[in-house]
This record gives sequence, C-alpha cells and structure tokens, in this order.
Amino acid sequence: MSFLKRIPFLKPRVRPVGDTLEAGDAPQERSRRRRALVLKGFLFSAIVVVTMLAFPRGTLYQYTVEQDEIWRQPNLHAPFTFAIQKPADELEREREQVRQSTLPIFQQDLDATTSLRIEASALGQRFDRLLGHYASYVENRTRGRIEEALQDSLSHAASIDSLGLRFTQLEWQMLRESYINQSMGLVTQQRQSVPAPRLDRVTLAAAEQELRRQLGDGIITVSKSSISSDSITVRVEQRNSQNARALVRVRDLNEALQDVSDRFASRWLGEPLTLQIAEKVYGLLVKGNLILDVEATERTLAIAESEIVPTEGIVRENEVIVRQGDRVTADIMRKLGSLKEQILQQSGGQIQWKAALGHFLVTIASLLIFYLYLYLLRKSIFQDNAKLTLITLLFLGVIAIYGVALRAALIDMYVVPVAIVAILLTVMFDSRVALFGSLSLAFIGSHLLNYDFSFTFATVFASTLGIFSVRDIRNRSQFFISASVVFSGYLLVLTADLLLQNTPTARFTDHVIFVGINSVLLLLAYPALWIFERVFDVTTDLTLLELSDTNRPILKELSLKAPGTFNHVLQVANLSESAAASIGANALLTRVGALYHDIGKMVKPEYFVENQRGGVNPHDGLKPRMSALIIASHVKEGIEMARRIRLPQEVEDFIPMHHGTTRIEYFYQRALSQHKEGDPAVQESGFRYPGPRPHSKETSILMLADGIEAASRALENPSRKRLEGLIDSIVEARLEDGQLDNTNLTFRELNTIKESMLSVLTGIYHVRVKYPEGESPASDKWSGDQAANALDG
Repeated sequence: MSFLKRIPFLKPRVRPVGDTLEAGDAPQERSRRRRALVLKGFLFSAIVVVTMLAFPRGTLYQYTVEQDEIWRQPNLHAPFTFAIQKPADELEREREQVRQSTLPIFQQDLDATTSLRIEASALGQRFDRLLGHYASYVENRTRGRIEEALQDSLSHAASIDSLGLRFTQLEWQMLRESYINQSMGLVTQQRQSVPAPRLDRVTLAAAEQELRRQLGDGIITVSKSSISSDSITVRVEQRNSQNARALVRVRDLNEALQDVSDRFASRWLGEPLTLQIAEKVYGLLVKGNLILDVEATERTLAIAESEIVPTEGIVRENEVIVRQGDRVTADIMRKLGSLKEQILQQSGGQIQWKAALGHFLVTIASLLIFYLYLYLLRKSIFQDNAKLTLITLLFLGVIAIYGVALRAALIDMYVVPVAIVAILLTVMFDSRVALFGSLSLAFIGSHLLNYDFSFTFATVFASTLGIFSVRDIRNRSQFFISASVVFSGYLLVLTADLLLQNTPTARFTDHVIFVGINSVLLLLAYPALWIFERVFDVTTDLTLLELSDTNRPILKELSLKAPGTFNHVLQVANLSESAAASIGANALLTRVGALYHDIGKMVKPEYFVENQRGGVNPHDGLKPRMSALIIASHVKEGIEMARRIRLPQEVEDFIPMHHGTTRIEYFYQRALSQHKEGDPAVQESGFRYPGPRPHSKETSILMLADGIEAASRALENPSRKRLEGLIDSIVEARLEDGQLDNTNLTFRELNTIKESMLSVLTGIYHVRVKYPEGESPASDKWSGDQAANALDG
C-alpha cells in the first residue's frame, strides 16, 4: 500500500453507491474539495515557477542563433548608434594587467627601531626577574629556607608563563646555569674560572642587532606570495614622500626569520641549544616596518581599472548588423550583445518585464494543452491528487534539467530525456496522456530555446516513437528497445536538419553524442517505474501481467485448498477478459481482477458448492441467516488477504464489487420458506453482500461474468438458446437491482458483452455428436475432416 493514502487530500474519496451526503458530511466534503483545489493550484504553480526560472538570462539574440550558424531572419539594422562592447574575457585580461601593474602601497614605520629598542629592554628586564627568582630559589634551598625557596619557585613559574616563550627543559637549564655563573655568591659544580657572559643577554643583543639590520632594508607585513607585482610603493607620511622599491630588496616575515636563522647558525656553529634560544628570542621581537595600506592600494587600483575602455568601435544608426543568410561570427555576436545592453539601458528594465510576461504566457499556454486535456477528457486522473502529484514531479524533473542544460557549458538541450516522461506516462496511464504530456514538454523546451523548431520536432517525434514502443508493453526488458527507438527518432530528425539547414558537422556530432546520453538515461525508466508503482500506488500493465501468473503463491494455494473455486475463477477470467476486450475496456485488469476475486473462499472452501464433492453439506445443519453470513464473509476475508499480499487497490476493488450489494438469493428464499407465523420477519438486508456496487466497466463485467458462469454450471442441457436466456435474465436482474447504476456502461455495450459471453459459453458447452455404438471419431469410418467437423458442431 502507498503511504500517500494516509494523506487525506491526496486520496480520492470513494463513496459506496447509493450513499448520500448527510448534513454533517457536507462541510467536510467542501473542506476536502477546497484542499484538493489548493493542492492542484500549488502543483500547477510549481511547474510555472520552475519553468520561469529555467528561461535563460542572456543577450538579446544569444538563444535565437549560435555562433557559426546561419542567420535565417531578415536583415538586422541598428536602430540607433551604439558602441560595441569588448568581450568579457578580453576585459578580464585587461583588468588582470592593471592589477599586475598597480603597485601595492606600504606605509613605512620610522619609529620601528625605537620601538625595537624599548621592547628589547623590556624583554631583558623580564629575563632578569625570571632568572633572578630562580637564583634566589637555589640560594634559599641551599641554606635550608624551604618556605622562601617555595615562594621563589612559584614566582619563577609565573614569570615563565608571563613571558610567553616556550623553551625546552634543556634550554631553560642552559639559561639558568649561565645566569647563576654570573651571579654573585653562587657557585655551581659547572663553574669555570672565567665566567661566560649571560646567555639571555648574548642572544637578546644578537637578535636586536640582526633585526635592526633587517629593518634598514625593510620587512613587509604580508607574504610576498600575495603580491603579484615585482615592486612595491613605500610611503613615508612624516616626510610626505614615496618611492618604488624592488620586491627582492625587502623581506617578508618568513624570509626575515630564515635570514636570521642562517646568520645565527654560522655564529653558533655546533651549539644547537644556543641557536634555538636565539631564534626564539628573535621571534619575540620581530615586526614589520612596511605596513600594507589596503585602502590606498584599493583606491589606486580602482582608479586604474576605471581608465579601461570597455568598448571597441561603434555601429552607426541603420548600419546592417547581420544579413539574412550570413554566418554569425564572433564579431556579430558581440554586436548583438552590445545592442541588447544598450536597449536595456534605454528602456530602464521595461524589456525584462515584457520578456517575463511573454515567458509567463507561453508557459501557461503550453501547460494548458496537457492540463485541459486531463480536465476535459481524463477526469479520473485530474481528480486523483496522487496521480496529479506524480505527473507534476515528472514535469518538474524535466524542466529543471532544461534549466541546467541551458546554463551548463558542457551539455546540450538534447541530453534532456523528455521521452522518459512519455514512456512512463504511457505505461502508467495510456498513450494519449503521454502524447499530450510530451507535446507540452516539447513546447516548453522550444520556448526556452526561443522557438527552436529542430529541437521541438525531434523531441515530439522521438517521444512519439517511444510511446508507440511501450504501448503494448509485456515485459520490463522492453525499455531497452524503447531506448534504441528513441535514439533512432532523434537521429533521423538531426540528419534531416544536417542536410536541409547545412548544420555544422561538429555541432551535428555533438548533438548525436548528447542524444546517445539521452537514450541511455531512458533506461532509468525501469527503476523509476518500480518506485512510482509503490509510492503512488499506480497499477501498470507490467504489474498486472505479473499478477496474472497462476503460479503465484496465493493462486497456487487457492488451487490446492479450493480447486472448484480455482476452476471457477479461471472460467470467469476468460469470460470477463473476452467481454472487456469486446467493448474496449481494460481486458488485462479485468482478467487479473477475476483471478483474485474469490481468494477469500480459501478460508472456508467446504461451504461453497463448487468445492463440495458429495456427502454432507455443512449448510444443512445451519440456519439460512448463518449460511448467508458465511457466504458473504468470503468478501471481507478476501479483502484482508489482498491487503496482506499487497495487491494493488484497482485489483482489490474487484473483491467486494463482484457481488456488489446483491442478495444471496438461495438462502433468502430458503429463509422465507422456513418462516412461520409468529416468527420475526425475514430482513432482506441480512441476506445482501456488503458492497459497494461496481464503479467501473471492468468491475461490472466481472459481476456479470461471475453470476453467469456460476448459473451456467447448474443449467441442464446448456444449448445456445438456453444460455442466451440465462445471460439475458442475469443482466436484467442486475439492472433492476441497480447494481450497474454507478458504471458508465451503455445498452449497446451491454449487448456486446452479452454476445461475447454467449460466444465463450457456447464454446465451452458446445453440443457433441452422438457417435453410433461401437464407433468413434478415430475409427476407419470417420475421416479426419469429418471428426473435426463433428467436434466443432
């Protein structure tokens, strides 16, 4: 079962025949209709909106003709004088050249060396405090002053954190020992006779010295990789001066660090710990003195870009832009695009509104071709919101791909698989629905391409061939054949266009490639159909063919548990199929419905006469009312079985409708005959099936075939005349009982149905020739032709 059935306004309401709307039901019915109408409006609006978004936003003639095509319209004259715009790629190249030639502006900080001296002094003082705390800690610990030593240790740790420099344990140890060696009154085991200078002061002095040297050359604050020019402009606001400086003469921060690392490595060769300490101290001090002035740079760049001339030449008023029959060159395309831009500027957006309104109107017109057909001629689909939602999703998918194809540089409109919608609509509904749907989609594609006739005709022709290829589909592998048929249709039209319109060979080849991709995409119809059948509860001929297999488990079980019933449903299936075909109804659906209409009899098969093999009749010991309940229960039990095995709703409908609300005549008459004076009156309603009555030609045909086949079994001497009388009486009884009131069967069709069923029953109960005693059709006295004629008689 489809989950869409749980959505109230997607599920069409089915009211049993004869039911009328109660006063309390009328508001609910009106509310349901309003919701359904809102949904239909939303679905239609969604297609219109997506189509409007799919329309290209390009130059005036860009989608009428492509470069290297032939201009088939009349000569185009310039309505006024206008400038020819440079191509976008050429303008971008000129802008890139300006960006390359415009030097970034840096402001030089003259106070950088002064700031360096102050920061180096402050860093030296922090080193003094930090290492002083450590020296005090060593002294207090040596003299046994534990509390003072602990306090010095905490102060030392806090100073390390405030310094923000992460030395390793070995580096700290080296710095501490160097400090202690220079401290008064403190001696370590590693003291030398001539103490070395303090390592922190040596490295700090070296870092300051190297940084002063680098600041003299200049250190920029951004990476060189972000600068595209070979030079920069250096401004000094205090002196109101600026000069150009080669980029190679200055350093960025990474280059400055690498330069000082190389110089430190040569100074402290073989002393890796000292080298590391010096580099980290340098890292605390280094700053750029050439600061990028972003605003000044952007102003200079904007001024330079504004001087770029966006045009190249002009077109005079009344000058011929392109002549009919000329090939559209790149220069002509630029003139067309420039004319478009000028018209837009002069109109102030009026053209966009006109184009949008035109697009809207042609979109509405194209869609009305399909939706008016559904509304006027296929109301069953138009009123089914689930089916309308399914169709809308298919349309939206194709139109969305249209929009992508128009905007993507590497694909073409011929790649859009319009035929997949045609194929799916044919399989799920019928060929007429598919044909109208294909026409609407092809026209929308034509509008998107500004009325490209070749595309429109190729799409309609290929889709029509696709429709014909699956019109009588009998297996899912037929989709492969459809793909090749659609490809052939496209190829035929493209070849004709190549010969008649002198289409460039390269373009023809591209179109053929995209059509090939289109045909491959058609194979997605197979999985798409499987999904739609289950999500939207659509019953296709493929599903019906699979259900018509009598080897399916439920029918196998029926043949074993109720062989008489199984034989009955086979005969009814033949009768129904023949009758449905004779009036143009769905013969396959009717046959499948007939095969499953009595599956409920498997629960109590012995209570049905076709399964009784003589002996005791279980109804003999029951009251007529109880027997009628048991007989009628096979409808309810059949529905439960159908839902358990997930039969489609269209097939399930045959189970309750093949009896409708008819009376269980035998037990009703038996109840009347057993009625005595003083007993409660026999209620006819207690002897009727629950219904509902048939609501289609197919279900009404099954009702007639079921009654006629069952009655014909009890008919003595079933001659043609007797069978004809039997059929007439049963049809007349169903008409008088109102069982066919909800179907659109005409009297002409009823007569055709009766003739079809009579022909089938006459074939089943044909009169056989009584052979002379001792002779048979195989004896020497009978020729082969005589035996065949006798058997046919």
